[in-house]
Amino acid sequence: MPKNIAEEITEAEARARQILQDARTEGARLLAQAKAEAEDLAKGSRQSYHRTLREKVLKMEEEADKVSEKTIEKGRDDSKELVKSHKAKVDDVANLVAEEVMARYGSNKS
Repeated sequence: MPKNIAEEITEAEARARQILQDARTEGARLLAQAKAEAEDLAKGSRQSYHRTLREKVLKMEEEADKVSEKTIEKGRDDSKELVKSHKAKVDDVANLVAEEVMARYGSNKS
């Protein structure tokens, strides 16, 4: 009988070693799978963040373009108004200068 008990113990130890080896292999597989899934999630999150950021930047650029167009148009309108408001004064000064030149140097219509 001791031989059977020794064989049973040896067989039980072998089974235990195999169970332990199988558990280690399964643990390594699960760990690798979890790491791969985590990397995929991180990659997806980065891509989503970059996409969202790019969309926000484009939207802000469009808004800035609209604001700059309005500012440029306002500047054009202001410059036209300035020219209109000073046109009479410029014409008066030009006439005065022309009269002074004519009075001082005379006319070439002789």
